[in-house]
Amino acid sequence: MSNMFIRSITKCLFLFLGFISLYAQEAKYPTLSESKIIVEGDSGKWDQNKVHTLSVVVANKEGYKYWGYYGLSYYGGDPSFRKAGLIRSNDLVHWDKYEGNPIIKGDCRWPTVVLVNSVYYMFYAEYNEDNDSRIVMLSSEDGINFDNKTVVVPMEKGKQNQNPFIYFNDQDGYIYLTYYSGIEKNLDTNSVRKSLDSSSTGKNLDSTKIERSLGPSQNIWTIKLKKSKTVDGLKDAESKTLLSSPSILAAPSVTFYRDKYYLLTEAFGPKWDNKWVTLSYESKEIEGPYEESSNNPVLSDNDACAFQYVLDNQLYIFYSHCLNLIKWDWELRMVHAK
Repeated sequence: MSNMFIRSITKCLFLFLGFISLYAQEAKYPTLSESKIIVEGDSGKWDQNKVHTLSVVVANKEGYKYWGYYGLSYYGGDPSFRKAGLIRSNDLVHWDKYEGNPIIKGDCRWPTVVLVNSVYYMFYAEYNEDNDSRIVMLSSEDGINFDNKTVVVPMEKGKQNQNPFIYFNDQDGYIYLTYYSGIEKNLDTNSVRKSLDSSSTGKNLDSTKIERSLGPSQNIWTIKLKKSKTVDGLKDAESKTLLSSPSILAAPSVTFYRDKYYLLTEAFGPKWDNKWVTLSYESKEIEGPYEESSNNPVLSDNDACAFQYVLDNQLYIFYSHCLNLIKWDWELRMVHAK
């Protein structure tokens, strides 16, 4: 056998192994199970058709392992509609609603909770009459009665600071707050919704109107992060930008799974047939840089507002599925990694 032939075979083998190694390292979000509907609003009640987000903590209290805090889809307008409720479960599929709901009775959107040293800390967004928003924090000893409001991300004129997600990273012992911060000067969500046709899918949404509404010259959508060794320290921590976009990119959540940090966001636009989708990004470091996953979108059928958690070594996503874009009706679903 000639030396040239041996060298050729060796070169091909190295190229093949390199390709296999590159494929194995490809940025890809884990394959997901079929979705399950886990929470729906009660007919005629405060949460009818508006269940939107779910934050889960391992409480092991009052006969339930998991306590979940859910918020509604109301955005802007009357702050009394924006409330938060408590649900509890032992299997993450079947949930019982707390009889005293809602536990937060107004101006509370996107509640997210972390349990640290037996204290429950809740973060959520509040709005003013111009729809500018800020993020506040409350605390509770029992997980039901919250008070001691503190501003964590202040209100800025003409800006949205919202969609908080609170995460304790046991890899480094820090508390992380991710959130959306942006300028939507020419974004009129009501006009966008009204331009939908009578179908609930939004397939016939006028893309020209969307592009005009979401002109990149006036809008900026950024995903930001704060970190602190203590929960109280988050209010004074500096923020860092993880991602930015001239079109809708919001609702971040982060977790660590199989030696990677996964960052989920929601997005919307003609690229996805004018549907809400959930995108994945990943990194070896929680502060980035983040690379877009190759199998995006990981949720694609008007699926948004994803909160992801690793519970009992299993990756779960709790997210909102839109039933009707015109009426802005939603239900809460769950998927998990296979």
